[in-house]
Amino acid sequence: MKNTIKKLFCTALCLILTITIFAGCSSNNNKIDFIYPFSGDIKSFDPQIAKTADEFLLVENCFEGLVRVNDNGKVQAGVAKTWEISNGGKTYTFHLRQGAKWNVKSTSQSSDNKELTKVQELMGESFNPDITANDFVFALQRACEKNTDAPLFSSISNIVNASKIHSGKLSSNKLGVKALDDYTLEINLKSADDGFLNVLATAVAMPCNKEYFNATKGRYGLGLDYTIFNGQFYVSNILEASYILKNNKQYVGDFKSAVTDITLKITDNTEDAAKNLKSGYYDAAYITGQEYDKLKDSDITAISYTDATLAMVLNKNNTIFSNDKLRQAVCLSISDIDTKKYDYLSRATSFTPPSCKIGTDEANKAIGTTVYKQNISKAQQLWKEELNELGASQASFNVIATEEYKDTVKELVQGIQAGVGSISAYGNDDEHKISFSLKVNILSESDYQNALSKGDYDIALYKFTATNQSPLDFLSTIINGNYIGTVPAAISALKKAQNATAAELAVNTKKCETAILADYSIKPVLFESSYYAQASGVKNVQFHPGSGRVSFVNATREEK
Repeated sequence: MKNTIKKLFCTALCLILTITIFAGCSSNNNKIDFIYPFSGDIKSFDPQIAKTADEFLLVENCFEGLVRVNDNGKVQAGVAKTWEISNGGKTYTFHLRQGAKWNVKSTSQSSDNKELTKVQELMGESFNPDITANDFVFALQRACEKNTDAPLFSSISNIVNASKIHSGKLSSNKLGVKALDDYTLEINLKSADDGFLNVLATAVAMPCNKEYFNATKGRYGLGLDYTIFNGQFYVSNILEASYILKNNKQYVGDFKSAVTDITLKITDNTEDAAKNLKSGYYDAAYITGQEYDKLKDSDITAISYTDATLAMVLNKNNTIFSNDKLRQAVCLSISDIDTKKYDYLSRATSFTPPSCKIGTDEANKAIGTTVYKQNISKAQQLWKEELNELGASQASFNVIATEEYKDTVKELVQGIQAGVGSISAYGNDDEHKISFSLKVNILSESDYQNALSKGDYDIALYKFTATNQSPLDFLSTIINGNYIGTVPAAISALKKAQNATAAELAVNTKKCETAILADYSIKPVLFESSYYAQASGVKNVQFHPGSGRVSFVNATREEK
């Protein structure tokens, strides 16, 4: 009898273990996880102040706005199920889906072991997680307030009274946005804008719950305890080397994702993204043109976009470069190099790269050509005239660049050597002699950055990268950085452009860029393309070139 019971027990135990093992296998087979490298440059989860490519990436996957934009640029339903455009293209009416909710994740327990969410700790257990039209009203009002300092404000400046609110002339409750009821939102523009729906899919227009925002007492977006999400994913954990995103089961929109987990792996410049893509360790990645060259013969798929401008930056601390006309002479000497041998380089026609947009157009095309061409004869004339005024006897330039641009920078300085460098004497009868020397130093990335921070250079080949699609944000970074010093004309032009209507944006952006280039501290020379790449078998990772918006919502992978 005992042996019989023992046999039955063993049989039952084996059956339980078998079921458990297969259940575990089934659970594991249902897991669809992706690994994507990023730099971890995240200061906040607050969409209205998102600025870096990494912050935009998180917003794209963890928040949903009124609408979405697919790979083909088609506007699709988001929190809004339908919408109408009236009043000559100036009034937008959105009808929100009922049942859309904020993701409220349990993070702590009360003293009596009753589980509470962090939201309930902040606001009480009666918090209503429903997303309503008021969440979009408050979000857009916040984005227009000057103290919010929203990087993408210029993209919504066409909303009625937005510019006046931003300048402090009106309070935010005067913005041309209102909730007609809990699920109907109206937005009024100053002028018709065909690209406005696309703007509403970006970070600046993501919803924000006013009561929750106020309850965080200035800590909104500063960590997971002070953030709520409403997209297909939410940030579940922040580790030392990665951010972990999980599928949001509370999402009720039209675009639910089959992806269960996303690991955003924090990397540094030492990792070989191309190698990790080729091996399949990375499912997708952002790579440079040089890295893409290594993958051309592989089955990696990639799309290119041009989000960077290479420019020669002149250090005004050099005695020669303290003179405006001598800076101009050097800038006019810089070679216009042949880019045919580079798949990822093209001649810069403007400072602002093509990934920035004005309406639906590439910014460089909308504003037209602003970059002046090489002019050796004018450069030599200016050089001789101003040297006579300055009385200089020596011109010595230390040019720095990183290893990846060593061939490019050597081509660019050939014009300087052939132009101003060929002048050995000046004055009425060439009675004054001047010695000229130019040395190119190729530095490691760390040494290059160190030299820049110390000002230990005369000319630097520098890569200016747009982190979003706003041309004004790109130009603001230049003006407010340490690249050109104080240029009143550029500052004034930027202010006017920031308060311009959508129709005036191209003209004012061009004026701002022209003012920067007229200082001759920076000479844009090349546009550089980068690539968003997918590993073999990976499909439908959605890339929004130039904005940092990478979506895994529709991503799939063929298992080998």
